[in-house]
Amino acid sequence: MQAIDRLQEKVKDLPDVPGVYLFRDRRGHVLYIGKALSLRKRVGSYFTEAADAPDRPLIRPMAEQIADLEFIITANELEALILESNLIKSHKPRYNILLKDDKHYPFLKLDLNDPFPWVQVVRRIKDDGALYWGPYVPATAMWDVLALVNKTIPLRKCRSIKGRRLCLEYHLGRCLGPCEGLISQQAYGELVDQARLLLDGKDQELARRLEARMQQAAEALEYERAAKYRDQLASLRQVFERQRVISPREEDQDVFGLAAEGGEAQVQLFLIRRGRLIGRETFTFELKAETVGELLSALLKQFYLRTRDIPREILLSHPVEDAPLIAAWLSSRANRQIELVVPQRGRKARLIQLALTNAQEALALSLRSSQSREQALKELQAALDLPAPPRRIEAYDVSNISGTLAVGSQVVWEDGRPKKSAYKRYKIKTVDGPDDFAMLAEVVRRRLHKVEEMPPPDLMLLDGGRGQLNAALGVAQELGLYAVPMVSLAKEEELVFRPGKATPIALPERSRARQLLQQIRDESHRFAITYHRALRGKSAIRSLLDDVPGIGAKRRRALLTRFGSLRRLREASIDELRHAAGISESLATTIHDVVGAISA
Repeated sequence: MQAIDRLQEKVKDLPDVPGVYLFRDRRGHVLYIGKALSLRKRVGSYFTEAADAPDRPLIRPMAEQIADLEFIITANELEALILESNLIKSHKPRYNILLKDDKHYPFLKLDLNDPFPWVQVVRRIKDDGALYWGPYVPATAMWDVLALVNKTIPLRKCRSIKGRRLCLEYHLGRCLGPCEGLISQQAYGELVDQARLLLDGKDQELARRLEARMQQAAEALEYERAAKYRDQLASLRQVFERQRVISPREEDQDVFGLAAEGGEAQVQLFLIRRGRLIGRETFTFELKAETVGELLSALLKQFYLRTRDIPREILLSHPVEDAPLIAAWLSSRANRQIELVVPQRGRKARLIQLALTNAQEALALSLRSSQSREQALKELQAALDLPAPPRRIEAYDVSNISGTLAVGSQVVWEDGRPKKSAYKRYKIKTVDGPDDFAMLAEVVRRRLHKVEEMPPPDLMLLDGGRGQLNAALGVAQELGLYAVPMVSLAKEEELVFRPGKATPIALPERSRARQLLQQIRDESHRFAITYHRALRGKSAIRSLLDDVPGIGAKRRRALLTRFGSLRRLREASIDELRHAAGISESLATTIHDVVGAISA
């Protein structure tokens, strides 16, 4: 019995109940995860008419890869929706709509268990009793909020106050010195209350409080304190005057506008809080097996799975089939009524149109960019006499200082765009002394030794001139890989060196092919330099600690392992230094003073 027949038999035996289904390929990888009110009917549709639906062209290619299916029965469709969202987040199936990883979106945290809490940036929410705000979309919005808090409210900025002394923040008036007991816990608590109001978006209430305290201080002839409140008010008003007022009703809304064309979709999200536009995010998707409504539904479920900041009203440009179910799920998460609305007229429809216009413009720009990338690859094929456009390009570079801390880099471009998940870093192991050619040869050798796991690229690009190219060619010939296309790109004159050609070529200055090669070469250089500097930072700690009496190899290694960089070592408190290396307080104080004297 063929695999498709076994699957169809399995589908006939599926229960007619709500649940979640998982499609797997022959290797056991999850292809797709979905939910259903009826598992039998929904899963069966993939093997009948839905596979040939003209508006869902990728259903058939996916169905042809299905080797097995699993299902999980749930009590109701709402429970199925929640389970589906969590499984998608866990498995990241190829044919599901996937958002970027949670680490893309930061949160702000205020730990009230700390007697003197500070506003810190975190990437995950923990069940630790602390207060969290976010995620901030885009991430730049979080830095704006944090800058406002730090500018207007003098909370501490350091990670820990144990063993610390007064720092520059105190002398600049941006901290009130809790590390040396210069502010009581009660007075500090008032600052924390101000920060909470600001982070909650209650800036008008905070402004009223600050104004009242300014008046009280002035009436008490405490003019210096009144001036501080005045400055806080001015900073607060300056920031919020720059935010665009969308609604005089001070509503909280998220507005989703979706535009799709040519197998690509762009979604613009506007975040409106208390009637102000506080943030915007763009999501780009490749349309796979989904309709526009299904894509928007998947986006809503994944986006709100990771956030606690859910507004009362979510405006959508397109209807979503399971809108009542999603609204019920969001209401349960927010502990209040949440509405999903597709407005047809009036002010809300104009908001949708604004989001749609931005989505359409982003889509047009992306499609033009796609065409430009394709043209660049074709130009590169013609200029380098390649058999086909180089869909996968790998670039290599090395970095060192007189042969020390030598490293190499591999960056990857696919279809004219960087594929950062395929980037690799190498520590040079076999070369002593400053020999860039030998170092590059080692990196290329280590890459080409793995051609069975990862086939060679359509083009290998080397940062350098004739010498670098010859070094890489020698490795390829040594391994019997004569067909790997290679070129090198030299800086300054930007000449392209090719195997078997005595004279390098200079691509036209404004050509797309030249710009693409330069972009990839510069990225490989940046990636190598970044890794080299990271290693150099650790080396700098070793050199610095060599000069501190009482710090031997064991303690130096402990400090290096614990802190990893000069910046983190500088930020550490005396108490943290003492515990990390198992040293006395006087020795920790010496290290603290030595490191603190080094300019950032």
